[in-house]
Amino acid sequence: MVYEKGEDVEIQIPERMNIAEILIDENVRKGRGEKVAVRCCGDASLGIDKSEITYHELMLKTNSAGNSFRKVGLGVDDRILMIALDTPEFLYAFFGAIKIGAVPVPVNTMLSSDEYLYYLNDSRAKAVVIHANLTEKISPILDRAKFLKHVIVIETEKFSASKDQLSMQSLMDDSSEELEPLKLSKDAMAFWLYSSGTTGLPKGVVHLQHDMLYSADTYYRHVLNVSERDVCYSVSKLFFAYGLGNSTYGAFRFGAESVLDPGVPDPEKSFRIIEDYRVSILFTVPAFYNRMLGVENAEEKFDTSSLRVCVNAGEALPAVTYQKWKERFGVDILDGIGTTELTHIFISNRPGRIKPGSSGVPVPGYELRLVDEDGKDVPVGKPGKLLVKGDSIAAFYWEKHEKTKKTFLGEWFDTGDMYIRDEDGFWTHVGRADDLIRTRGLWVSPVEVESALLKHPAVELCAVVQGYDENRVGIVKAFVVLAQGFSPSKELEDDLKNFLREAGLKGYKIPESFEFVSELPMTATGKIQRYKLRLLERERAFGSK
Repeated sequence: MVYEKGEDVEIQIPERMNIAEILIDENVRKGRGEKVAVRCCGDASLGIDKSEITYHELMLKTNSAGNSFRKVGLGVDDRILMIALDTPEFLYAFFGAIKIGAVPVPVNTMLSSDEYLYYLNDSRAKAVVIHANLTEKISPILDRAKFLKHVIVIETEKFSASKDQLSMQSLMDDSSEELEPLKLSKDAMAFWLYSSGTTGLPKGVVHLQHDMLYSADTYYRHVLNVSERDVCYSVSKLFFAYGLGNSTYGAFRFGAESVLDPGVPDPEKSFRIIEDYRVSILFTVPAFYNRMLGVENAEEKFDTSSLRVCVNAGEALPAVTYQKWKERFGVDILDGIGTTELTHIFISNRPGRIKPGSSGVPVPGYELRLVDEDGKDVPVGKPGKLLVKGDSIAAFYWEKHEKTKKTFLGEWFDTGDMYIRDEDGFWTHVGRADDLIRTRGLWVSPVEVESALLKHPAVELCAVVQGYDENRVGIVKAFVVLAQGFSPSKELEDDLKNFLREAGLKGYKIPESFEFVSELPMTATGKIQRYKLRLLERERAFGSK
């Protein structure tokens, strides 16, 4: 049977705790108060200046934010939706909320008004913290946000709060910098993230006070060996589980420095950040590594000598990407897998133990199993559904009882990922147990894309599945049966992309590849068999073995 347990590790989790105090205030008590905790790159287009914040300043600012929330009537277990860019204010709001027992809920900053309305009502958020340049996204839906009482705006030099909004800076200026963090049960709610599926609405993933501590003391301590000498830079944003760990608790737990970029990721800018801030650990996803590899002579134009290790998650890193990066920059990329529900990475390659193309081996503190459709263990070398056990697993999906029962299996979590474990102990991702598509580190629901495509007059039938580009990086792939009177052409592909863009689909959801076919594989009852198309695409990219 395929079962494996990572090395045993001793993790001290207090019965009563406040994770914000452990991650921030403890650094001050340990004498790191004047050490820089955060540097922000700034963004002139948004009016966001460069800045640096010490651990002592971070403690005082989070205290002010916590007191600000209390001042407007927020308290224990009250949800605060966060639509915030990667700036120090994100950290003040996130950890300030946790310090008073409130529950921050960061969400994607690139969504539509209707999507934000769903998050506001589903979470029953009493307040939203939002960057001023994004307020136009929520203005049209405020009268339908049933539980919302306060809009708290992070102002910049170019964007300000309106009369009916609260200024976060003004609230903090009028609030005390003294705050005793509220210690709750280690199993009290601390923060939520949202996770999407192939069908249905996004799920609120409820994380507890101890989850970040467990992830820090397993992955960041025993795999990355983070120390106060490190400078961490995550291209993936703070509203992702991946980015949140990289830029906050993974660094703060060990007194390291975190670099935040509030702007849109750009490969050349990322190289400049590495050089200017002497980054030692880079975190991003396969598509962005390939974009960075596309920068001509980058190894000569930029000084990357400060890098000691690079990290990949979000989707599997192609072996060719690892090899090209290693050849050009002389630094390993440690590929791994994590999920929103597990808080962070639980399988990873390790320094000195790397197998390109695999996710690696279990992170210390986690246990893995592979099972078949009936829940029975599968042998080594055979694919199975991945189950994982570890104390950073979320408590449940908010008000999604049936989905919770099917996914949270006692102490085990059903990841929905299909894996193979080889004789050497490396675990390799072979696909999803469902139809969800992974691209650019984001999940895409095929149902949403198909529904939009079917509105085009040229489309009779379609199926959207996980595809791969020439570098074997995941993309959105559409198989299309054309309506009578239409013929395949490059012009039609461009028209379909424009049509989806005009329909409001985000860029990462628009298929990068179209294949026009005469028919789609279907069951006897008329259901499209997407899994056959997924297998076809995987064989094309990786071969039949």
